[in-house]
Amino acid sequence: MSIPLDNLYHWVESLLPDPAVLYVFRPSGSKKISDFDWFNAYDRATVYKFPGIIVHDQEPLDWDYYNPEERYLNRLGLPLASDFAKIQQKYAVRFNLKSLVIIKNSLLYDNTILIHSEKNSYDLTQYKQNGFIGVHYWAHAIIARDWYRFAQFDSRLNQPNTQRYKFLIYCRDWSHRREYRLKFLDLLAKNGLQDNSLTSVMHTNSDGVHFSQHKFLNPEFELVDPEIITQFENNDFCSTSSADYNYADFINTEVSVVLETVVDDQRIHLTEKTLRPIACGHPFILVAGPGSLQYVKDYGFKTFAPWIDESYDTEPNTLKRIEKIQQAMLQIKNLKGQEYKKFLTAVKSIAEFNKQHFFSDTFFNTLQTELKDNLNQAYILVKNTKGKHYMELIKLLKNQNFIHQLPRRQERTLFLRQLRQSCQDDPSNPQEDLPV
Repeated sequence: MSIPLDNLYHWVESLLPDPAVLYVFRPSGSKKISDFDWFNAYDRATVYKFPGIIVHDQEPLDWDYYNPEERYLNRLGLPLASDFAKIQQKYAVRFNLKSLVIIKNSLLYDNTILIHSEKNSYDLTQYKQNGFIGVHYWAHAIIARDWYRFAQFDSRLNQPNTQRYKFLIYCRDWSHRREYRLKFLDLLAKNGLQDNSLTSVMHTNSDGVHFSQHKFLNPEFELVDPEIITQFENNDFCSTSSADYNYADFINTEVSVVLETVVDDQRIHLTEKTLRPIACGHPFILVAGPGSLQYVKDYGFKTFAPWIDESYDTEPNTLKRIEKIQQAMLQIKNLKGQEYKKFLTAVKSIAEFNKQHFFSDTFFNTLQTELKDNLNQAYILVKNTKGKHYMELIKLLKNQNFIHQLPRRQERTLFLRQLRQSCQDDPSNPQEDLPV
């Protein structure tokens, strides 16, 4: 299935205090600079007046990935002389994702707004230190309310639990930052939890690498016996499977163990994976960055302590956090009789509260207010800093004697007019006229 996000970004546009130019990745999930461009077909005659906004709310930020060389920018067709285009690209290329904004849209504003969905992030700090103004909101919560909306009325989710398994563990891909999942499955088998868990895994990941050939980035996740993964059923689920839910999985299990995308990191970046069990009224344990349970509670949800040991959430070391989570699972596995019934009654009551909150106007209004307020603050900051890029580019052109290399007076005049138009509507910005 395809996952349309244009409606989400039109909603984001509706909350902007003033016009702006949105930049997005199409298709969703792409990191290619060639897939990064304007959200709309903006009016090129006026677009220079507006700030640029990069919408990077679906994937974790990655500062080091975007230090684009000029070859990434050569695909852009600019209305100015080709020699100037090269100089402008040479200037812009050092500004990471903002390079495209400077070239296509705005020399006027020093800073670019960056809409994201993470906290405690090294990459976010890098962006903020380099001319980006962060705007946080929980984008996946808005998306999940759309994707799982039928769960609010799905009577199948209310069927008596068959209790075939205690734990529901979706574990599809393990490429890149998800490699911790192989270690999680390894420990699951070693701790005798595999038979209590409804789970499977891709034996060959989305990059075409078999688990036996994987080179771990984190040596703590190395498997002593990689063949232990063969004990888990192979699956071929597609990457869009998390945009839906299978009611049978939830009525055949008691507790979801959510394996998030970002785990081996101090950052918090929670996706629809966390919100699917909430929408389906399922208790959950959250395998994510430290502090993630508190993040969920900050949006009005309840978690499951003391019925589930949630001390794992404050453990900074990823392997130790995984080990604590599996200890909590073992405690649940070992509950018997009335003790187990009491546990189920308590956690299901909390899960039902969370489901009602997830679909409530209160939750939606919290998400919308957060984005709207953060956008308002970002606009104040971005509009108070103007003209740096324009003046630096003028200086660069002077130093290279570029202006006088243009052969005709008419061409020089047109060139300077096009360059200065980025700042002509801003009386607070210094204007420097060059000889034509």
